[in-house]
Amino acid sequence: MACVYTLGADIGGTNLRLGIVSSEGETVSFERKASSVLHENAAEGLAEEINGHIAKSGYTERISAVAVGLPSLIDKSRSTVLSTPNLKGFDKLPLKSELEKILGIPVFIERDVNFLLQNDMEKLGLKSEKTVLGFYVGTGFGNSIFMGGKFYTGSNGAAGELGHIPILGSNMKCTCGNTGCIETVCSGKALEALAEEHFPHTNIKQVFKVHGNEPILKAFVYNLAVPIATEINILDPDVCIIGGGVIDMECFPKEILSDAVHFYTRKPYPEKSLRLLFTRHDQKSGVFGSGIFAQKQIMKRGKPE
Repeated sequence: MACVYTLGADIGGTNLRLGIVSSEGETVSFERKASSVLHENAAEGLAEEINGHIAKSGYTERISAVAVGLPSLIDKSRSTVLSTPNLKGFDKLPLKSELEKILGIPVFIERDVNFLLQNDMEKLGLKSEKTVLGFYVGTGFGNSIFMGGKFYTGSNGAAGELGHIPILGSNMKCTCGNTGCIETVCSGKALEALAEEHFPHTNIKQVFKVHGNEPILKAFVYNLAVPIATEINILDPDVCIIGGGVIDMECFPKEILSDAVHFYTRKPYPEKSLRLLFTRHDQKSGVFGSGIFAQKQIMKRGKPE
């Protein structure tokens, strides 16, 4: 079978990452640039960057499809970007059709966190029939749900907003506009605020290495376990993957987090069979995940119903 090539795009508030992924599981090209290169006519700007990358890579006319991961709320049909707070020009944008019109090949758009889980499932060799949950603690609290061979999107396309489940009795304002979201106490932003208040002379990257035994940081880790165990108790998954920038910090107490998740998970099941895997990402993870996702979608289109 001939090798298939797809282009993956991972768009964040700061960086745009592009790369070509082969069906042999290799990222054959990669580049990163500031997201600011995308002008306010977002679809045209993104198409320009995609075509430019393909031309530079030497894979012109060999790309079968494109997949774009966004830090966005995307509609149920996965065709229109509804809201992207940290990027200009994407709100209410029919990005899929706009890109397909310009590029002339199939385009798939999805939440960026789903492509991180796609990357991890591929790298860890997890089968698609399993129920797999991804928990990614970075600036916010990212969550991805893979069930029945596909990512679960919900009625409006907004499933997986685990960081925005409410905390009883909390009056803390969340960046989403609501009050009392659990992300206000268990996220990278929450950790930065905690460190600034309690450890102002320690670089945030070193806070667990220097102060890891402090009760306030142990409480932070236990707070992280609450939403994770909550979703586990509801969905009874086969595998849970935990990652993100906070988890990757030096001396982050993964064992304490694992123990806390087990503590909060219902007994005897699903706690007894709970499988937690920790993962690490690099600059190519979202690109690779999106490229693999595009290839899987192409394969599905080629199969009879």
